[in-house]
Amino acid sequence: MYQIKQNPEDFLVEEIPKDLALDGGDYTYFILEKKNWNTREAIKAVASKLGMKDKYFNVAGIKDKKALTKQYVSVFKVNPQRLENLKIKDLKVTVLGKGKERLKLGQLLGNKFTIRVKNAGREPKKIGFIENYYDDQRFGGKNKILGRALVKKEFRKACFSLRIRWEGRDYIGALRKLGKNILRIYVNSYQSYLFNRVIEEYLKTKYKKYSIADYSQGTFVFSDEEMKNEKIPILGFLTNFENKEIEKIYKKLMKDEKIKKEDFLIREVPEISSEGNERDLFVEVKNLEIKKEDKTTYLTSFTLPPGSYATIAIKKAFSN
Repeated sequence: MYQIKQNPEDFLVEEIPKDLALDGGDYTYFILEKKNWNTREAIKAVASKLGMKDKYFNVAGIKDKKALTKQYVSVFKVNPQRLENLKIKDLKVTVLGKGKERLKLGQLLGNKFTIRVKNAGREPKKIGFIENYYDDQRFGGKNKILGRALVKKEFRKACFSLRIRWEGRDYIGALRKLGKNILRIYVNSYQSYLFNRVIEEYLKTKYKKYSIADYSQGTFVFSDEEMKNEKIPILGFLTNFENKEIEKIYKKLMKDEKIKKEDFLIREVPEISSEGNERDLFVEVKNLEIKKEDKTTYLTSFTLPPGSYATIAIKKAFSN
């Protein structure tokens, strides 16, 4: 089995920003280069050094921990010189200038990846697109299980899983102490699991020939067959199904999971309710280059749209 991320230097990610207007304002934009830090902890470290709260910082994307990453950050009302003078192990700040707007999640044209694949047992395939699955990073720890518990209103079960204390029967109060962003991650993880299951079953009915790759939640179905792209629902309480085949698969899955789409309206914790969304079935892999470094090592580079997973591209290129 091939290996990636043995060292952070083997997995490089560089954001490609969109609409970065450096025309003066209250927000300072900077590039944050990090190694062995996840985005949230890196921002907290920078904020702490500046004596600020991390809520004044905004990013366009979330990046993995075990990687070398370059990402764009905005911060409200900070002296750029203070940022430039920061010294934190494995973090580097490069100030770009000032703007009038904070960065928003998804404000990217894409991400450029350079990934070294080691101990490959086969030659990689040249791929032009990937099936737009969520990968294992989305399901770390108990994220999916906790998301399912929240959607099913099993708040006591969620507290048990998280090993957090509650007073009386105030399970919701205990959970809220984690913060709405953390709780949303759990709900989003469960939605992502359902999305993956649905497109796996859908593509099995559409492809004449396909390969598979295992992951923590099941299997991915891959093929080189070109199909028309379409938007696939991410389940929420306002989801409307235009594709009847997708609706049929979702309904069967919801029956198996013992949920309804209305369950994503979480009245007890309304701030984590989800009306749903949609996601491309396929995304293009651009500027793919593969260089063989030795008998079993390949250096790959390519660009993906924001929100798509480089590890899916690697799995597809090296799948059976």
